[in-house]
Amino acid sequence: MLLRTLSQVTGFIVMITFSPFINAKATLEDPLTELDSTFWWKSHGWSNGFPSYTRWESEAISHSDEGMAITLSYAPNEIDEFDFQSGELRSEEFYGYGCYEVEMKPIAEPGVVSSFFLFAGPFDKPKGGNGMHNEIDIEFLGYDTNMLQINFWTNDDRYAQSHEQLVYLDFDASQDFHRYAIKWTKNSIQWFVDGSLVFTVKNSKRDPIPSARDSQLRIMMNVWATDERISNWAGEFSKDPETNLTAYYRNFRYLPLRSCSL
Repeated sequence: MLLRTLSQVTGFIVMITFSPFINAKATLEDPLTELDSTFWWKSHGWSNGFPSYTRWESEAISHSDEGMAITLSYAPNEIDEFDFQSGELRSEEFYGYGCYEVEMKPIAEPGVVSSFFLFAGPFDKPKGGNGMHNEIDIEFLGYDTNMLQINFWTNDDRYAQSHEQLVYLDFDASQDFHRYAIKWTKNSIQWFVDGSLVFTVKNSKRDPIPSARDSQLRIMMNVWATDERISNWAGEFSKDPETNLTAYYRNFRYLPLRSCSL
């Protein structure tokens, strides 16, 4: 017997399914107009180090009726060498197979990356996870926002085997909101733009995709300036003290696999 309830929790619409045969998280929808601290948290007061040239500060993330804004700006301090701050939003929980969607408007600026991705690693380990680096990406490289980059890593703490692919768009993503999605299953990863499938990777023994059996993944969104040593990838960040650049996000949705449809 299935019992369904629908409730509103601080901007979230949560569909909860109870069943003795199903152990999966609920469908979640968040317009991102305010921070729901029961679901999300902000990175604060630290940096990932290379290849980032940015430290995370919670004040770089703001919310309004229009959704969420992440702002990259010049903000030197006396504690570290990172003169620029930006924001990173993380889910409290880790999630498995399903559909992950958000509308976003990335930053068009060389050396700046705007992203929406799923992640786990040695410092982001879910209960029962193997503690290794697993990741599925949607990233915009600010030197050309007429394309997006997709990527994944599987049990790869050394970041040794990435799978970058560029997807060319018929629009400039920085000019308006569009909907970007990842469908993660046991057999494949699919990436969607505005509901249209743009790329698929199938699981294989030779080159496996991340497995929810190994580790569920945290949902993340961030903006970061790149170190000049990787300027051949993302363009060269100007380090201009007048820098004040903002990416916008709205209407996040997660659907567990049984109800996953794009």
